[in-house]
Amino acid sequence: MFFDHFTETQLASWPLARTNYERLKNVVYRTIDFDGFQIRVQYNPDRILSAVAKIDEQSIKARACFLCKENMPSEQLSFDYNPTLDIRVNPYPIFDHHYTVPAKQHIPQLIEGHFNDMLTIVQTYPEYTIFYNGPRSGASAPDHFHFQLAPRFLMPLETDVHSCRKEVLAIPEFQETSIESIPNYVRKNIILHSGNREQLFIAFENLLADIGKVTPNDPEPMMNLFAWYENQEWWVVIFPRRQHRPWQFFAEGEDNILFSPGCVDFAGLIITPREKDFNRLNAPLLRELFGQLTLSEEQWQQFKQLKMNDKNIPRLPIK
Repeated sequence: MFFDHFTETQLASWPLARTNYERLKNVVYRTIDFDGFQIRVQYNPDRILSAVAKIDEQSIKARACFLCKENMPSEQLSFDYNPTLDIRVNPYPIFDHHYTVPAKQHIPQLIEGHFNDMLTIVQTYPEYTIFYNGPRSGASAPDHFHFQLAPRFLMPLETDVHSCRKEVLAIPEFQETSIESIPNYVRKNIILHSGNREQLFIAFENLLADIGKVTPNDPEPMMNLFAWYENQEWWVVIFPRRQHRPWQFFAEGEDNILFSPGCVDFAGLIITPREKDFNRLNAPLLRELFGQLTLSEEQWQQFKQLKMNDKNIPRLPIK
């Protein structure tokens, strides 16, 4: 797997990263069954800093940006991917190969101008999935643009897109691109796949514009975004959102749950830094938690109506 040597070099010379990757071997998993799919839960105490990260403007300004090169630990190395992006070992991993892909410059976490980078990276490294947390949708560094990379098939989403029943959301006038969704998936989702980069880009831009009409759009629609390259096609999954954290995150006492989901959680791998949350999560509770964050049924129907009326992407009846 590409980056293996890079990772081995980092773990040999960086004690913090080496310790955290060793500790990852001790994380515990549970599986929660839903109708037609599963969600996995990982108990990972080392992710506590990410789960409780403050992303308000005042807190962001008060801390040094940990993705800027001048603030990197002396042991941390960067793989020079292209003129605008680096690839680095994530020192607080969820996966046994977990990478951050930050911009070389300190620019905001906005997908505009970077979607093609996603497509290029996974075409270059098809053994990885790339993902993007929106600035108010799980990113712990919303002030510095970055993606993340993980090996393929570690998140349930990547097999669910094939094994779960899907419905058609829209049919672009160009026929090489599909726009679908998995119904009753707890999290509203939009699935694109195509072997044509230009068509995929147009479809993505149109979808993003419509999502921004039904969910908070400042400075971009709230979302979590994935891409991977499989059988000469790109697969792109968008989870549009209406909120960052549920009320339980801010509650006190027994009502408190440290549920602050980003991409990995929306992809069906829930990361819990506290054992009591790990033990209490079940299907009804996850439906309630995700229900506060995913698009409401009213917003989803409004979005689908926009696609139905879109002259560039006429919609076929859902089967």
